[in-house]
Amino acid sequence: MKEILISVFTLGILGALFGILLGVFNEKFKVEENPLVQAIYEVLPHGECGACGFPGCRPCAEAIAEGRAGYDACVVGGKEVEQKIKDIMEKAQSS
Repeated sequence: MKEILISVFTLGILGALFGILLGVFNEKFKVEENPLVQAIYEVLPHGECGACGFPGCRPCAEAIAEGRAGYDACVVGGKEVEQKIKDIMEKAQSS
């Protein structure tokens, strides 16, 4: 019985230690993301279809934000998404 308690206690301590380390490293090595990419990504339909020529909506949003793709890159979204992206980009350029 004593061996079982020692094992449970040891695993509990190790689990808590690794949890704390993961939390610390998550904050220390956090990657800052471009808020413009996130805003464009939220407007896209998330079909992940690849019709735009990119492997998914996130790479498409990054390309639009960097100017490597036009506002009309998302074929599935149509004119409505194109207009929303244009509004986001104009707002970003004016500020």
